[in-house]
Amino acid sequence: MTQSTQSTQLLQTVGKDLYLASPKTADLTPDERKTLKAISTAKSLENLQKQDVSQLTVETCFKGTNVKTALKVDEVRTRVALVAMINRTVKFIDANKTLSTPEEIELTINELIQSFPCYTLEDWRLCCYMMAKEAFGPYYERLKLAQFVECFNKYEQLKQPVIQTIRDNERKDYEREQAEALRYLQTEYATQINPVAKRVHAADWMRGEDRLTYTEREEMKKRQEQKS
Repeated sequence: MTQSTQSTQLLQTVGKDLYLASPKTADLTPDERKTLKAISTAKSLENLQKQDVSQLTVETCFKGTNVKTALKVDEVRTRVALVAMINRTVKFIDANKTLSTPEEIELTINELIQSFPCYTLEDWRLCCYMMAKEAFGPYYERLKLAQFVECFNKYEQLKQPVIQTIRDNERKDYEREQAEALRYLQTEYATQINPVAKRVHAADWMRGEDRLTYTEREEMKKRQEQKS
């Protein structure tokens, strides 16, 4: 087992403990959030080597690790990964006029990072893969910075409807959870589902007194799910 793999597994173990202790990111301390970012970065960098790029989708890439976050957590490994992706793309396409020096590659990477700050490591990998397949059109024997920016822009256009769907689903989930929470505040609803809830008064609930226990709330939730 390599040192990097051991580090990743250690981070994953620590991350699971943090998640179980505090499942909402908003509730995490700064140090815990830093650890979770490290976990995400380590996992993404490891997947760049292991995961079959043909299995990636725009949706799964969107949920990956932001490039700028990865650079803050592990700049060396992240830059090595970005250089490798650009190099593979250049070699595969084999255009007459292309990136040929380390300076050109570095300039291209820096420009792409600044122009597409919301891209994840996974976005970079999928976009480069699509470039290799000429999914964004032919290059006419030229593959320089301008062509990379153009292809990344076209990938961004593919992302937009996917991201919008994800955000819409998140909004619907939030509204559904909010509506469910409000229903639990209504005494009529509680008494219909669980006779034990008859002891709950709305005013007491809002004051935090005489609330249902965790077990009682879970039982109410299960019964509601069975009905739906």
